[in-house]
Amino acid sequence: MLTDAERKAVRLAGELYTFIRDEVCGHGPAREPDLAELAADIHRIQHRVTAQAAARMYPGELRLMGQMVGDDPEASEDPACE
Repeated sequence: MLTDAERKAVRLAGELYTFIRDEVCGHGPAREPDLAELAADIHRIQHRVTAQAAARMYPGELRLMGQMVGDDPEASEDPACE
């Protein structure tokens, strides 16, 4: 399961896309390809955050952001691991 902070991070990333689409991106011929690139970048961020849940389930195989595979989750500074 995702922590509240992780869920918020995923939501905020989506909101960032919407803000950039509506308030920053121009309306010229490159708009759609630029937005497609931005969407891919946002999805990468969201994927990195949602992968935290899998890393907590399989600490011997996957790692939390900022840690190494096999680190003791009890020793983590990640509040989701406490």
